[in-house]
Amino acid sequence: MLGTPVTSDEGGYLAIARGWAHGRVLYRDVWVDRPQGLVALFRVWDWISGGHTGSIRIMAMLFGILLVASTAVVVREVVGHRAARWTAIICGVVSAAPVLEAHTANGELLSGAVSAAGIAIAVIGLTKPEPLRWLFGSGLLAGAALSLKQSGFDGLLGLLLWFALIGIFAPKDRRLAVRSSLAIIAGVASVIGVLMIHGALTGWYRWWWAVAGYRFHTQSMLANAQWFHLIQTAPFALVVLGSSLMVAIVVAVRDWEHRRRSMRAVLVSRTGLLPLWLMTSGLSFLIGGGYWRHYWLLLAAPVSALGGVALARAGRFTSVAAAVALVPCLAISTWVYVGDSSTVTVRATADRRSQLDEKVAAWFVANRKPGDNLYALCVSSAVYADANQDPGFPYLWFPEVYAAPNAQKLLLSYLSDPVRAPKFIAQYQAVSSCDRTGRLDTILKTSYRQVSRIGFAIILQRKP
Repeated sequence: MLGTPVTSDEGGYLAIARGWAHGRVLYRDVWVDRPQGLVALFRVWDWISGGHTGSIRIMAMLFGILLVASTAVVVREVVGHRAARWTAIICGVVSAAPVLEAHTANGELLSGAVSAAGIAIAVIGLTKPEPLRWLFGSGLLAGAALSLKQSGFDGLLGLLLWFALIGIFAPKDRRLAVRSSLAIIAGVASVIGVLMIHGALTGWYRWWWAVAGYRFHTQSMLANAQWFHLIQTAPFALVVLGSSLMVAIVVAVRDWEHRRRSMRAVLVSRTGLLPLWLMTSGLSFLIGGGYWRHYWLLLAAPVSALGGVALARAGRFTSVAAAVALVPCLAISTWVYVGDSSTVTVRATADRRSQLDEKVAAWFVANRKPGDNLYALCVSSAVYADANQDPGFPYLWFPEVYAAPNAQKLLLSYLSDPVRAPKFIAQYQAVSSCDRTGRLDTILKTSYRQVSRIGFAIILQRKP
């Protein structure tokens, strides 16, 4: 997947990071409904890679490796080496599934990998003579996961719930559980404190609206949840993740019948961390509200962990169970790969704009003069990254054009300003979908003329 175009999210994050690096004010001149950690990561990577847009996929691979390794370490510490090896195999397969956009540097992959690393540091630390240092480090990683995406709380919440159950049902370990929880919370608070200080310096209201208010008002589990996306994406997730989860459930039921263990005993044991992790990851998935394909990556690590434990305990049925867990995912991934570049992209992301974005960017680079700029009307954020151009309008995703504060007013002002208005406009959507008042249509007819057409994108140039 290295050669496939960057997606809308990848390109948008990269364009915002570049604008921030070039002096634009984050959450004012360039805007994203994510904490600073995500934009900072893209900014640092863009500097390391020398501005090579396609290298974002290498960053995604590195975080994918971190996810697999961290998940395997967690299982090794709470169950054992055999289960950890199976976990690494399962996680390596399912967390790279292209139908879940696992090859892209999306927030779910990035935050999920760091969150899993935080759990790994915590369970390792519990075996050390001075565990609190390790648990503080675990909290720092949990805070870093939250700085990448607001839903990156799954590992943090799973650990805190586990320690709470230990404190309630295992009195002899209560003191350690309380101290461990406080150390983790201190680590998280350190990271969040830095984000809040930067938010206050940048503009408290703008920062708070971006990381909390916008999501609460526009899209979450409780506000305009896209349930139809859940229905559309669930079949892909069932193929990739469902088989491993089914194997885990079957083996768990068999073990339960053989061992007759109480639920309390299971949850306070080290193994009990794994189902709690799945539960909190499920909550993290549901709370988002968008339910795009990549949302399902939040479940990849805990499902792989439970699947690895199940395969380690499957006995003589291990080979059959492994085939059941892995073959469906391998099959649908192969289906993605056996096509030309355009087919691969559409099968993997269900988005036909990625390659069009590259063509539009190439046209702009070939035809622009010094000082010329481009606007994607009303949105196609990857164009800016492909063309290596800072966006002139702060809102790069469709819902923001309507829901962000003063977005409609800013758009009309931007396109009608004789100094700031873009030289070229790539019109991806109907004008009426960007502005229902009709004023935008009047501006375009008065000030712009069509000079080309690339796919379904109409290229407009500002009149002299």
